[in-house]
Formats: sequence, structure tokens, C-alpha cells
Amino acid sequence: MSSFVEKNLRYNYTLGIFNGAIFGFVDALIAPSLTLAVFITQLGGPSLLVGLMSAIYNGGWFIPQFLISHRLQQRPLKKPVYAGAAAVRIACWLLIVLATFLLGATNQTLLLAIFFALMTIYSLAAGVAGNPFMAIVAKVIPMPRRGSFFGWREFSGTAMGLLAGYLVAVALSPERGLGFPNNFTLLFVVTFGAVGAGLVLFTLVREPRESITGDGITFAQQVSAARGIVQQNHQYRRYLLTRFVLAAGDLATPFYAIYATRQLGAPAAIVGLYIAVTTLSALLATPILSYLSDRRKLDWILVLAAGATPVIPLLALAFGAFGRADALALAFSLIFLVYGIGRTAANIAFPTYLLNLAPPEQRTLYIGFTNTVLGVATFIPVVGGTLLDLFGFTPLFVITFLAAACGLGLAVGLVRQRK
Repeated sequence: MSSFVEKNLRYNYTLGIFNGAIFGFVDALIAPSLTLAVFITQLGGPSLLVGLMSAIYNGGWFIPQFLISHRLQQRPLKKPVYAGAAAVRIACWLLIVLATFLLGATNQTLLLAIFFALMTIYSLAAGVAGNPFMAIVAKVIPMPRRGSFFGWREFSGTAMGLLAGYLVAVALSPERGLGFPNNFTLLFVVTFGAVGAGLVLFTLVREPRESITGDGITFAQQVSAARGIVQQNHQYRRYLLTRFVLAAGDLATPFYAIYATRQLGAPAAIVGLYIAVTTLSALLATPILSYLSDRRKLDWILVLAAGATPVIPLLALAFGAFGRADALALAFSLIFLVYGIGRTAANIAFPTYLLNLAPPEQRTLYIGFTNTVLGVATFIPVVGGTLLDLFGFTPLFVITFLAAACGLGLAVGLVRQRK
């Protein structure tokens, strides 16, 4: 550990945790599979668009990273790239607030189009920032502290997610007197403020200047280098395949809340409860998983993340056998409890596994290529939306379970291969 990193470790570690707390709040507040799914449905959007929003929100973060990583490698400081993307992201949410307020009651079709356009730009800008974010973390957080760093980011973010769940429940509750679009305008105003605060905080991280050797590589050379690491690094190849197949286990993720409201008779406000359950389960799981991560139990956490994935559609199928009932809609929260634990395990295990796997001199290449490949996989929920419109919920859940079970098998093989 260099003297610069050691001197600024507490400061950078703390800022990173606060950044994680704020974006955990944001992700819970506007969860594409919960809050935004209800928003799109109220605007008259079909299931295909619900799945597409989930893909845009997640895929936009992943896809651009490989496209810029060769240029990023030649920058001694990565933070200016992050800051530029931050300005675009803040502007997008300001425009979303204005569009929802002005068009929500008068032109919902136009609002839907504007919302998708701005969310696409926001997500792509987040993707541009993703590689420098991970590169900065790798520079300022030493390897022995990375597991706990991501764990505490997850813990603080999920704690803030409890507040987000409460706000969503209040905003969407008819008893509160906030009708559409004022309820979503309020949620989006809060999102705008939180996004701005979280992004500005991370720009204050003290990043050490990196020594750059050589003249860099072109994009074509980077593609060739990426092909090389996939062919030569067997452990990385298995890691990439495992994550890609597990992503297919998200086929139905955007539609569980829709299933509860359409099939089980749950009110829209129950989304707030589902957010709270997801958050609380993650909150309780995070310190345990972080403790295990710092004690070289990362493989256990990875298998837990993979194991939770097929359990979720299996539970949805089981609940579907009982028909409609108010109590059943409440019991459906069990799905979001499992989801919260699995997501927490994945958020700790997979980034840490990749940073530990990648050689320092090729770190941006590994991060960028991995996230771009996974970005393609995030469009799988679009297929899920199509399957839902064509065949209904039950076939969608069965296909999701089979894909997730294959991913679990690959994850177990990945752990055995490393040993």
C-alpha cells in the first residue's frame, strides 16, 4: 500500500460508503422492477416496455464500459471522466421531473417517450462512469479491505432503502391524497436531489495519479486483447459464463410486483412494502456476508447469490397455485426477502471476485469487457416481457427457473475450479 493510499484511506473509504448509501436509496426508490414498473403501467405501457426499462436501467450501466476502457487506461486520473458523466446524469433527472410535472396529466404518451429517452441517456452516462468508478476504487481501497468496502456500501445503501420503501408507500397510497402524476413527481424530485448529492460526493475522492507506460492501444487492439484473456484465462472465462447465464434468471424480475397487483389482487401501494422487505433482508444479510468476505469465504457468498436466483421463480409458481387473496399478497413478500439476500450476496461477491481476478495492468480491460458483456445480458428481461404478453406468467416463471438452475450449476463449478 502506497503512502498516499494509506494516508487517505479513511477519507476515501468513508466517502465511498456515503456514495453507496445514497445510491442504495436511489436504486430502491426508483427500482425498475417495482416503482418504475408501476409508473410505466400507469402510463399505459405494455409488459414489453416494463422489461425494456429494466434492461435500459441495468444495461446502460454495463454496455459503454468496454468501449471507453482503452482510452481510460491512458489517463493518469480517472475522476474527470466520472465527473463529466455525473453532470449528464443530474441534468437527465431534472428534465424527468419537469416532464412528469408538465405532461403527466395531459400527454402520457409523450411523457412515456421522453421518460424512456432520458432514462436511456442517464443509464449510458452511468455506464461511462462505471469503469472509472471501479478503477478509482481499485486504486484507493487496498485488496484486503475491498470485501468490507463493498459490504458496507451495500449495508448503508440497504439501510437507506428502508426510507425509500416508506416514501414509495406514502406517495402511492390513495389515502394520502397524492394522485397521478403528483405522486411520481414527488418521488422523482427526491431522486434528483439524491442523485446529485451522491455523484458530487464521489467527485471529492482523493485519487492518486497513476504512472502510464507505453502509448496505449487502439480499440481494435483492445478487442484482440479481450479475446486473448477469454481464451487464456480459464477462471475468468468460467466467471463470465456464470454471470451471463445467471443474468437469464432475471427474465421475470421486473414482473413479480406486476404479478402481485394483477393476479393476487394487491394494491399498488404494496410496492412500498416489497421495497422495505427487500431492503430489510439485505440490511440484515450485509454485515454477515461482509464478515465472511473478509475471512476468505467469498466462494460461499458467490454460491449463495447463485442459489437464491432459482428459488425466486419457484416461490412465485407456488404462490400462483393459491389464487387471489389479500393475505397471499402479503405473503408474496417472501420472494422479495430472498431477492434482497441474493442481490446483497451478488453485489459483494461478484465485483470483489473480478477485482481479485484481474491483473492490475489489465484491470480496466477486465472491468470494461465484463460489464459490456453483462450489459447485453441485461436485455434479457425484454424477452421476459414478450413471453409474458404471449404466454402469461406461469410459462415465464418456469423458463426463468430453468435458466437460473443452470446458472447455479455453473457457479458451483466456478468455485470448484478455483479450488
